[in-house]
Order: sequence, then C-alpha cells, then structure tokens
Amino acid sequence: MKIKYCLLLFAVVFSGHSAFCQAANWNLAPPSTVLLDTSAVGAVSQMSGVTYLGLSPLPATTLLHRFAAVQNEGGVLLTFDVVFDPDGTLFLAKAVSSQILSPSFDFEGIAYTSSTRNSVYLAEENTPGVREFSLATGSQLQNVAIPPVFGNSRANRGFESLARSPDGTTMWTANEQALTVDGPLATSSAGTTVRLLRMDVAGDSVSPAEQYAYEVDPIHGTSTIGSPQSGLSDLVLLPDGTLLALERSVAFTSPLYLNRIYEVDPAGATDLSDETFDSGLFGENYVPVSKQILWSGAIDGSSGQNLEGLTLGPRLANGDWVLLGVVDDGDPVSQNTIVAFTLSANPSADFDSDGDIDGSDFLSWQRGVGISIGATHAEGDADRDGDVDADDLAFWQSAYSAPLSGLPLAVPEPLSNTLLLGLLVPMIASGRWRS
Repeated sequence: MKIKYCLLLFAVVFSGHSAFCQAANWNLAPPSTVLLDTSAVGAVSQMSGVTYLGLSPLPATTLLHRFAAVQNEGGVLLTFDVVFDPDGTLFLAKAVSSQILSPSFDFEGIAYTSSTRNSVYLAEENTPGVREFSLATGSQLQNVAIPPVFGNSRANRGFESLARSPDGTTMWTANEQALTVDGPLATSSAGTTVRLLRMDVAGDSVSPAEQYAYEVDPIHGTSTIGSPQSGLSDLVLLPDGTLLALERSVAFTSPLYLNRIYEVDPAGATDLSDETFDSGLFGENYVPVSKQILWSGAIDGSSGQNLEGLTLGPRLANGDWVLLGVVDDGDPVSQNTIVAFTLSANPSADFDSDGDIDGSDFLSWQRGVGISIGATHAEGDADRDGDVDADDLAFWQSAYSAPLSGLPLAVPEPLSNTLLLGLLVPMIASGRWRS
C-alpha cells in the first residue's frame, strides 16, 4: 500500500491515519540561463551531472566559481568557471578544461569530495554503481558496494543522481525509474516508484545505509509519440541536510521537457533496506518519503530543455544560495545551457518541531552551538546554513519574545553574554522556562 506525496499543506492518509505536511524549509526563485562558452575546449556533449569545486584558481578581476560536469558518453569530465551577479543571476559560464576518465561508463551523477582528497564520486547508470575517481589522474580509486536489489534496474534507467553532504558524511543516489521488481515505468496517469539510497561516508570508506521509496510524478503529457517518460534525474543535499530531488518529464507536447524540483522529507518513511523488501515492493506495505514542490517549469520558458544535473553552489552576500544546473544537449532542442536558481531558507527557531518556541528550543541550540558544518535544524540551526552560532540564537530570541511584544518577527544583532543572561533570568523566574 502506498500513500500520495504531500504538497504544501494538504493532508495525506495511510492505513487510516492522517498526517500533515509542514511548510517547506526552502524557497526557490525562477532560474536564469546562459549558454556555456566551449571555445577553450572544443566540443562538449551531453553534460549529465554537475558539482561545485569552489573558487576558481584562475586570476581574474571578477569572482570566478568553478564547477565540474560529467558527460554521459566518452567518460569526459569538464571543468568550467561561472560568474554570478550579486543576486545570483548568471553572467557568464566558460569551459576551462576537460579530462578523460578511466575506465569509462555511462556516468550520470557527480559529487566532489574535498581539496584534500581531490576526487569525485560518479554515479553510473547501467551497472548501476557509484565509483570514485581522482581529479589528478582521472583513474578510478574505488568502486562502492551497492545493495544487490539495484541489479534489477531497467536498461538506461539506473543511477542518474548523486549528492554529497557539505560535511562529507553522507551521500544519496537513486534509480531513475522503478526497478523491475518494484513496479512499472511512469505513464501519463501514474508515476513510477524509485528507491533512494543513503550511504554513510567515514573517511574514504562508503557503505550503503537506508533505502526509501520515492514517488516520481506522472508524465506531463498524454502523447505516445516518441519516448515519453518521467524519472528522477538528480539529488542535492543542502547545508542543513535537506534533500532536494530533480524530476524530468519528457512528452511530445508543449513543453517538450518539464522539470520539477521537490524538497524531500524521509521522516516517517519505511526503510526498505530490510530484507523483507529485497525481492521487490509488489504487494508490500510501506510508506514513501513525502515531498513538496519548490519549482516546476520549462528551463527556457517555451519548449524546455533537458535539465539533467543540479548542485548546490556558492552562498551569496545576502545569505541566499545558488543552485546550479546543466542541460544535456543530446537532442534537437537542448543546448549546452547552464542554469542557476537562487535558494533562500525559511528560518525557524522551533528546533524540536513541537509547534512552539520555548526553553526546550534554546536547549537544542545550546547542545548544538559550535557545530561549524553539517548542522541540522534540530541541532539549533535556525537559518539553515549548516552551522549553529550567535545568529541562530538571535533568531530564537526574536521568535521567543515576539508573541509577548506583539511585534513582527525580526532578526536582531547577535546577543552578547550579558544580554543572554538578562533574557534567561526573567524566563526562569516567570515560569516560562521548561527543560
């Protein structure tokens, strides 16, 4: 038995019990696009995955950000530099170099490790598998063990995605469309069920962990001309651990390509790594992850282009983030297009998610303070930037005092120790504190 995914605040029902979706943690603005300048490297074909490497080492008067894209044919890794306007709008994108990887597979997803490790993990579609390659030599460093159930992937519908957390402790991948043992392919009236695979990363060791069902949307058109399909194209991990999913629907209609970006919540979903589900999902009871739509549309606003890869980019001066994507040009309408969304967080000081702002939330912040990367909202990260610091405390203080003052919620300057003590003493004396 399966439940429908939740959008915004609609209720969902499973086994007679109701649940409600919370508001999304993040907001996504419509994208800007530029055509990749490939004059320095020659032909570029079929970019399928992208990852952020950091600031470009090239000297320039304008701030350059470097990305790497993997091509799904020929085992080619492309590096390119991007300039953003202050608001995150794309200004230019220029290819810098290309590298041949060995051995070569149908690479689809990519995730950078670090400047120290100097490598990328690549998801390849047909085994399917996840492999690590050196950026210095282009040679394979390791082949990650994958649960055998993924050997039931359909041809050209295996691992299309790969995401790595900013703190390097977690990776996610997923098959593009349902495994043969899990269900049918997507149609115009029904979606397809894929498995999200989370992986634990300890140093250079990667091991499979939980699996979750994810319901991909139906094909957006009813035409049977060509090869209509709908699948999961990529995954992205945000600074606070929130997982995003990029879906791609293709149909001989207008638009030809429709992309959707969802915020994914695995809380309450069934862990399919249990041996009960090794033989497939047919006839089994399980709860898929919930998802909330952040953006849906055609990349060029008309016929659409084949947006295949997506990654978290740099943080902007105003606190927003860049979400950068690449288009696979392997069809008559798609080009080597670079796409940039701006991503803004919905701050919250309700760290324990019990519906109020109180002393228990302060204790959550207190336990998490000092985490500098990879912090979750539950650990006290109010602004969802991956750390727990004075800014998060200031937001908690503002949210805590707003109901008393009747003033709109605002984020003041970070509190000093003296001001914090002045805040806590009247809380305890008034009985508003609870542990």
